[in-house]
Amino acid sequence: MDEIVAFLAGRLAAWQALMVKPETRAVLALLAALVVVDLWRRGWRMSWSRRAIRGVAATVAIFHLNLLCLPLVWICAALIDEAYAALGVPSIDPAFWSAWPAWALVVVALVSHDFANYWSHRLMHMRWLWPVHAIHHSDPDVNGLSAYRVHALETVVMWGSYTFLLTWMGLPADAIGIGAIFLALHIVYVHVDVDWDHGPFRMWLASPRFHRWHHADVKAAYGKNLAGMFPVFDRLFGTYYEAGRCDAPLGAPGVPANDVVKLMLFPFAEWTRLTREALARGAARSAAVLQRISGRAAAR
Repeated sequence: MDEIVAFLAGRLAAWQALMVKPETRAVLALLAALVVVDLWRRGWRMSWSRRAIRGVAATVAIFHLNLLCLPLVWICAALIDEAYAALGVPSIDPAFWSAWPAWALVVVALVSHDFANYWSHRLMHMRWLWPVHAIHHSDPDVNGLSAYRVHALETVVMWGSYTFLLTWMGLPADAIGIGAIFLALHIVYVHVDVDWDHGPFRMWLASPRFHRWHHADVKAAYGKNLAGMFPVFDRLFGTYYEAGRCDAPLGAPGVPANDVVKLMLFPFAEWTRLTREALARGAARSAAVLQRISGRAAAR
């Protein structure tokens, strides 16, 4: 019993620590403002669909379930850090950045983070890592809170990508911290249900329309618009998709919409299915090879 109490107390402490972070406070303020603006747009009428309300409830539940998984995430993060340290990757001397103005360091932090995020995101749209990321695409009513509908395992993948792709840069903690606030606000912003595309600046800052196509259940848009903040990366690497206003259905085929239990178990269920399929294909190929060998032997 004492162990259970200690575990729950640890999770409560983690929740409290998260709530007092500057980026969390900024996000909560933005979300509150968005709710007020949305109510104003609807004539101060609560007209959200039942499905949308269930989706918000599911996202909040997933967020708190992830907090319960924090010990596992911390263990995985520590192993990743140890693996990176063992490689002995040379890094830039922090003194190199001392002459840079603060605003330039923040820009460098944002661009480098989004570059790492683009490739990590692209990797998670591939067959074996897709089950980890699919939970984020499960929301059929994407809104600002959808930014936090992610699986705990996705946090581990992202930690690994940032560790291996960014640690060597040795950026000052202040620049990373300020950049984190901008990132936290922007990731909520691009999930908001508004049709804004930033006009001539759409290549330089991701808009809600840009990211909404990323969530669209449209084959032409699958695996497109992967950049979190700077769409220019999608343009450079051939994953940019633009088709005007996005009125397409959202979500992903084969992924539960708002069933929290199924979503949390989805990666494991999918990996089991993929493993079985891979084993079946391997067995079929082996049988075909043996049949060809037998046929040749009989022909002799």
